[in-house]
Amino acid sequence: MKLVAFDGDDTLWTPLSLNLSDRTPTDAEGWPHYRYTRSANDPLIVERDDGALFALRPEAREVMERLRAHDVLVGIISYNHVGNVRRIIEAFGLTPLVDYIVAEWHSNKDKMLRKMLDMADANHVEPADAFLIDDDPYHIYVDQCRRMGAGFRCFGSDITDLREVPPLVEASPDDDRSVQSA
Repeated sequence: MKLVAFDGDDTLWTPLSLNLSDRTPTDAEGWPHYRYTRSANDPLIVERDDGALFALRPEAREVMERLRAHDVLVGIISYNHVGNVRRIIEAFGLTPLVDYIVAEWHSNKDKMLRKMLDMADANHVEPADAFLIDDDPYHIYVDQCRRMGAGFRCFGSDITDLREVPPLVEASPDDDRSVQSA
């Protein structure tokens, strides 16, 4: 594997109240201009300017550093506004560990992953070289990845700890572990 793309909400970080760009639990369009500040009491907690809290998974930095040490590109793909994703990644102190961010306000993660692959074109990354890690609450991303030939793991069922990701990049693209079955 050459690229691992992580989802944001409920995968890389846990929203402790609302999702990253949501103003309410049923927000249909989100707000793209939130600011995020790391908690002075806990480096894994970030507070949004309206008081919403987000917790980085404790193993996230370690996993991203391990991927980086093995020359694996790291991306964030999120059903969110890109500015909010960039700002929370900065607040968590992860910016130097992230190569690509694609965030758009829709659930077509295959289209986002395609954009990320286009961004990684200089590194000759094909769909079979990429893996998406996502909580996939509506069970649609696995099929999107399968159709384009990319690997997928559902966070929360296939894997429950991000430390399970680095061994996946060592699996052959032909290995049946590289793409979750339906």
